[in-house]
Amino acid sequence: MPKNLAELARAALTAKHTLGAAAPRALPTRRDSTSTGAVVDTCIRDGLGFVLLSHRRKDACFAEELYFSTQLDDASWTASEHLSGGAVGIDPTNARDITEILSGRSLVVFGESETDLFTGRPQADDGYELLRFIELLVDKEVSHLEIESASPDADAGRSLIHKPLISQVALLALFPGERFTIRAMGGKGLLPAPLASRTS
Repeated sequence: MPKNLAELARAALTAKHTLGAAAPRALPTRRDSTSTGAVVDTCIRDGLGFVLLSHRRKDACFAEELYFSTQLDDASWTASEHLSGGAVGIDPTNARDITEILSGRSLVVFGESETDLFTGRPQADDGYELLRFIELLVDKEVSHLEIESASPDADAGRSLIHKPLISQVALLALFPGERFTIRAMGGKGLLPAPLASRTS
């Protein structure tokens, strides 16, 4: 994978840490015919950072690439490594393509993959766990996702999170055995309104 995509992935995680979770839209997210790559979404879980990137290939098709980094004790990130990638099959800048896939729904699963990755968590077998990655395509009216853990051992105080969106694709990383209820939320003034939900 091109070095600039790995650097873009690491920069996205660094910017997210610097800006805080409340300001993800400051990341470079615009995709057009002249861009070499763009941040689609980021997901941080237990010191692991995942970045989904989009770029136009030499054959003019759009492709996605998934990168990951590890957060160090000083809150910096290691160099990003490539996990997976491939052609998307649609033009992610084309509103008509997105509308056809959504077919009136507020969110749909856009892609899934699994990767055996070193997490270093105590419950991991030899430090490795099989992580599941889910991509959700969301309507342009969705402002954020409300994600609630449905796992049996979920911490009641940390079971609900709000995930702001920086594009119409959201990335989720799940550890083994985790389940979540995901609700698409649209803004109406200061009060979000649930648009749709899905359990993964």
